[in-house]
Amino acid sequence: MQLLVGTRLSSFQLAQMLGIQERLVEEHLSHIVKTVGRDTNRRFLSEPSTCRQCAFEFKDRSRLTKPSRCPRCRSESITPPRFGIEPTTTR
Repeated sequence: MQLLVGTRLSSFQLAQMLGIQERLVEEHLSHIVKTVGRDTNRRFLSEPSTCRQCAFEFKDRSRLTKPSRCPRCRSESITPPRFGIEPTTTR
């Protein structure tokens, strides 16, 4: 969780930093989402995947994994989603 604070990283980048498989990182991310969701001082951020060909943005996707292809143009050139944790601002 510490690696995600104040930054945006993909599951591949996290896997490289931690020296574990990407699928294992994706499993841990679902637990991190629940943990951060219970904390009122932090929030989990998810930057959606985007098609590199037509710029379609996967805004409504709930899965934390990278989509296999674009529903609009069928391209397989998709940017991975990126994740982060930031403190909530209280006023």
